[in-house]
Amino acid sequence: MTIALNKISFTSLSQNRASMHKLIVLYLIFSACSVGAAEWNIIMHNDMDSNTITSVAIIKNDNGYTLEIYKDSVDAVRARFTLSRDLIRFPDNFCPTFQIDSGQPRNRSVNDAPCLSGDTWAEFILGYVENGEINSSAIVGLMNGVGLRFRFMLKNGDYREALFSLRGSKRAMLAALGEGVSVTSLN
Repeated sequence: MTIALNKISFTSLSQNRASMHKLIVLYLIFSACSVGAAEWNIIMHNDMDSNTITSVAIIKNDNGYTLEIYKDSVDAVRARFTLSRDLIRFPDNFCPTFQIDSGQPRNRSVNDAPCLSGDTWAEFILGYVENGEINSSAIVGLMNGVGLRFRFMLKNGDYREALFSLRGSKRAMLAALGEGVSVTSLN
């Protein structure tokens, strides 16, 4: 049996350690970046007036904008977009435009109804649960898409844009909509 040993100099050993140290530092930096990215979560909202608890799929992006998807007490599925706290307000009766991936931009609820809006939020009805089923191309897009973009004007006339990742949205939305609810596209 023959065993071959290579001579390793202290210089090459210290260079390998320095290279390994750099790789570990880069790995830690990139790991920290991915953990800091926005992700979809489920929260429980307790309405004290009606004594009901609602599951809400929620994401807050890096700029502080929030998107919530939930099923209300009459089985309407709603999407609520909220401005970050440091921004000024929406104009009166303003509905932002939302666009899933490269799809058609929209600013209306189902059945061509206008959105509901306040100073810092806008809410769209995306569909209704009927016999355990939701027929909504918007909900299917939110569950299976890559990104969601809101475009909007502020009260002072400035235009802004907010982006949300849809990675993990399907899991969160299915949990918020409840067990036994199926979603199909209108098309």
